[in-house]
Parts: sequence; C-alpha cells; structure tokens
Amino acid sequence: MAWFNRKILLVEDEPLLRGLIAANLELEQFEVATASNAAEARKIAETFDPDIAVLDIELGAGPNGVDLAIVLRRQFPEIALVFLTHIPEPRITGIDNRSIPKNAAYLVKDRMADPGVLREAIEAAVRNRVSEDFRDDKRTDHRFTELSKAQLGALKMIALGMSNHQIAAERGTTVRAVENLVKRAFEAAGIADESGVNQRVAAAREFIKVAGLPLAK
Repeated sequence: MAWFNRKILLVEDEPLLRGLIAANLELEQFEVATASNAAEARKIAETFDPDIAVLDIELGAGPNGVDLAIVLRRQFPEIALVFLTHIPEPRITGIDNRSIPKNAAYLVKDRMADPGVLREAIEAAVRNRVSEDFRDDKRTDHRFTELSKAQLGALKMIALGMSNHQIAAERGTTVRAVENLVKRAFEAAGIADESGVNQRVAAAREFIKVAGLPLAK
C-alpha cells in the first residue's frame, strides 16, 4: 500500500517520544501533525483532516485517548485508529475494553523496539483488518485478567498506599467489606503471602508493573 500523502494525527503527551514517533512516521512518507493533549488534537484535526490517528491513552488532565478517538471517529467516520500506550490492561485506568472503537489497533509502547510494528498496525487499521496481533489489550498474560472492576479499583488504591480504612471511606462502604474485596482480589490474581512478602506490597508491585506507569499521584 502506498502511504504517500496519508495524514497521521499523532497525540502523545511525552515530548521526546512524540518527536521520535513523528520522525519515524515521516520516514515512512506519512504527513504528520502532532498534539500533546485532546483539546489540541481536536483543534488541529479541524484543518488537518487526518486519515489516521495514533493516540496515547493517558493524556494528562482532560479527555483520555479513548475519549478522543470516539470524538474523532464521529467527526471523521473513516479515520483509522491506533492506540499506543504504556498500559497493557485498559481496565486498570477505568476504561472498559469494549469501549475501544471498532477496528482500532492497540499496541503497548514496549513493542516499538520493532520499528515495523507500528506501520503494520496502521496498515491493518486502515484496511479494517485488525487482528489479535495488534490488540495487546486482549492479551491474557498478566494476573489481573479475571479481576472485576471493583477488585481492580481496590488494588489500585492499595498501590497508591491506601489502607483498608481509607479504601472503605473512598468507596463509601465498611472496612469488613473492603477486607473481603481485597481478599478476593488477591485470590483472583494469585497473589500469595510467600516467603514473608506482604501481600499488599506484592499486589502493589504487580499492579504498577501491569499498569505500566508510576502511580505516585
């Protein structure tokens, strides 16, 4: 497929990474416009008229990449979408996998070590033929795949250093209910208290690893 004159809107909040990705896409003969957040991207899209959007999920304050994708798909029904993110499991950030737009590719940034992967994902999205190879959010090789939204929320608060009392206050429930929720989450994730390692510490470490981002907020 000839890519010459294909327009890509790249939305990435990390300046260095944004520049590197844009440069690589330009080498592939794409015309690239960049933005650091959803508001900037929407403004650029009005005049740029993109064929393809490559979007980070986490874009700081304001709409996330999935929110932006829905707006862009409404404005440009034929736009091809590729999510490029540190987050292998979108539910960790409160995003239901089912909200990922149809025929969108979803890649974790670790795969950018292979320079051809992004180009291949773009081609698949343009052709509306996105296979499992380009849907990293559907992979089942981490511990949190079977956890419920409530269980994931509890583990996120544990990773943020919150006690059961604080979690109970945040959720508007009892400490006993939180204890049961956390226990079920640990069991579902297979996080055991082995070799003297505290389960909460192990759960926090695993959550941060799967989230792919620091949680110091």
